[in-house]
Amino acid sequence: MSDLLLERRKDGFFDLCFENGDLLMGESLKNAVLLSIGSVARKVSGFSGKLQDDGWWGEPTFEGDKWGSLVHTLFQKRGDANAVLLARQYVKNSLQWLIDDGVASDVNVDVRCDAESLDIDVSVLKGEKVEDYRFNMLWNEVL
Repeated sequence: MSDLLLERRKDGFFDLCFENGDLLMGESLKNAVLLSIGSVARKVSGFSGKLQDDGWWGEPTFEGDKWGSLVHTLFQKRGDANAVLLARQYVKNSLQWLIDDGVASDVNVDVRCDAESLDIDVSVLKGEKVEDYRFNMLWNEVL
């Protein structure tokens, strides 16, 4: 699956990659995983925290699909003992579509959290191949 390549800039944000003025393409699921975790989810029933209602701008274009995660809501709970459990569940939920749509057969998530950052490790099993990704969110850069 080819996709436009996204890479983390020095300032911590992600951006499209160019070479000699041309957009670069990637062959992994990295963008799908990154956008699923990093996009703001729409408000879901039963969620009591503050949340941006409108979610990811592209979601309405995909009938029935749910994009984004609630990871950004953990900023207020970064010292809370439940933050790791919530983060793991929020990430796992945001990636469930990979399994539901048959893109991957399994997704494993590991999360570590401290006062400074949230570290997210994701392993996606696609056929016989495992793709591993690591993302680090600094709390002082979260919305």
